[in-house]
Amino acid sequence: MPDFSKAKTRIGELSKEYRVDDHWTMFLFVALGGLFVSFSIGFAYALHISVAGWQLWTWLLTVIVVIGALLMGAGRPPSITVLDWRWILAILLVAVVLRAAFLETIPGGLHVDEYGVADFSLRHIFATAGETLNPFRTGPASHPSLYHYLVRLSLFIGGTSITGLRLSSVIAGVIALLATYAMVVVYDNRRTALISIVLMAGYHFHIHWSRIGLNNIWDTLWVPATLALFAWGWKNNWLGGAILAGATAGISQYFYPGSRLGLILLAFVIWRLWREERDTRRMVPHVLLLAIVALCVVAPLMLFAIQDPVPFFERTRTVFGWQPEIITRVTGTPPDRLAYAWHQLWRSVGAFISVPDVTGFYGPRVPFLIGLAAPLFAAGFFWAIYKRRLLPVVWIILTVFLGGFLLSDPPGSSHYVIAIPAIVWLMAMPLDWLYSQGHPRLAFALIFLILVTDFVFYFTIYVPSGPRDLIHPFPPLP
Repeated sequence: MPDFSKAKTRIGELSKEYRVDDHWTMFLFVALGGLFVSFSIGFAYALHISVAGWQLWTWLLTVIVVIGALLMGAGRPPSITVLDWRWILAILLVAVVLRAAFLETIPGGLHVDEYGVADFSLRHIFATAGETLNPFRTGPASHPSLYHYLVRLSLFIGGTSITGLRLSSVIAGVIALLATYAMVVVYDNRRTALISIVLMAGYHFHIHWSRIGLNNIWDTLWVPATLALFAWGWKNNWLGGAILAGATAGISQYFYPGSRLGLILLAFVIWRLWREERDTRRMVPHVLLLAIVALCVVAPLMLFAIQDPVPFFERTRTVFGWQPEIITRVTGTPPDRLAYAWHQLWRSVGAFISVPDVTGFYGPRVPFLIGLAAPLFAAGFFWAIYKRRLLPVVWIILTVFLGGFLLSDPPGSSHYVIAIPAIVWLMAMPLDWLYSQGHPRLAFALIFLILVTDFVFYFTIYVPSGPRDLIHPFPPLP
C-alpha cells in the first residue's frame, strides 16, 4: 500500500497556513467538481460538430455554481463608492445614442464578415430541432462558435435585421466604458478614469466597432474588466476579485483571438502587484482561484484546441505576415527581411498617428488618432513611462507587436481594437495633469475639441463617403 502520510501532513500544514476550514474545503470541492464536469464535456464532445444542446446549459450552470460557491467563501466584498455616478450615467447615455442610432444605415450595409456571421448563426444555432452547432469548437475563420450563440440571441431580441445583428456590439461597446473606468480608477485615479471614458464615448474608432456586428469590440470589455477585477480584489484583500477576474478571463477566450493578449497583460499585472509587496503567501490563493475559475470556463474550448489544433490555429497561420511569399511581395526579389522588418515596424507603430487602416472593416483614410488626439496620445505614452504607469504602455507595445508587426499588411483596425482602452487612458493622462496644475478650462477645451473632431469626422465625413466594404444587405432567411 502506498504511504500517503507525508502528503496528508503537508496538506494539513497548507490548510493551517492558508486557514482552509471545512467551509472553504467544501467550496473548493465544488470548484473541483465543476472543473471535472467542464473538462468532461470538453473531452467527450470536442470533436463533435453538432450536439443536442444540453451541453451548453450544463456548462453554463456549472460555471455559475463554481463562481457562486467560491464567492461565498470569499466573504463580503469591499464597499464601492462611486462618486462620479451622475457623470458616468450621462456619459453612458451619450455613448448609447452614438452607438445605437440608425444601425441599419450607419456606418452602412453589412461587411462580408458580418453577413457571414448572421447567415451562419441563423443556419446553425438551434436551427434544427434537437441539434445545434457545438459551442465549444471554432467556426468560420477559426473564431470560437460560442459567439454565434450570442449573435443568435441578439437577432432574437432585436429582430432578424442589421439592427438585431449589431445590437450585441452596441451593448458591449457601452459596457466597455464602465470596465475601462473601473480599470483606470484601480490603476490610476478617478479623474483620469472619467476623462478616459469621456474620450472613449466619442472616439470614432470605438464608435465604429461598436456599430459592427463582429466579436472584436468585446475585447474592450473583457480585458479591462479582468485587469480591474483582479487588482481591485488584491488591493482590498478580497479573493472575490480574483474569482471574478477568472470568469472574465475565461469567457474572453470565446470571443476575438486578440483577447489572448489580455492573458499576457494579466500575467504582467500579477507580477507587478506581487513585486510591490513580495507577499507570495497572499498572492498564491488569488492566482489559484483565478486559475480554477478560468479553467472551468475555458476547459471545453481548450480541449478542442488540444485534440484538433488545425482549425483552432488556422486563422493565426493565415494572417501571419512573416511568410516568404509575403516578404517577396513587399520587398521584391530577392526577399529582403531587414527592409520588411522596417516596413512592418513603421506601419504598425504609425497606425496610431500617421498610417491609415488598410482594411475594409473600417478604411477611414486616417490613422486611429486624428487632430489633437495624436499629440496627446504620444505625450501620454512617454509620460506613462516617466511615471512608471507601465500597464497601458505594455498594452500598446504588445498590440503593435502581436497585432501589427507579426501580421501581414498592417495596420488592420480589427487587430487594434483591443488597444482602445489603453489609447484613451494614455490620452487622458496629459489632460489630467493639466487639470491638476490649475488649468481645468484648458483641459475641458481640449477634450471638447477632440470630441467634436471625432464626431464630425465619423458622422459627417466618413459615413457619407460610403465605406467601401460595408455594402451587403442582411442575408435571406434560411
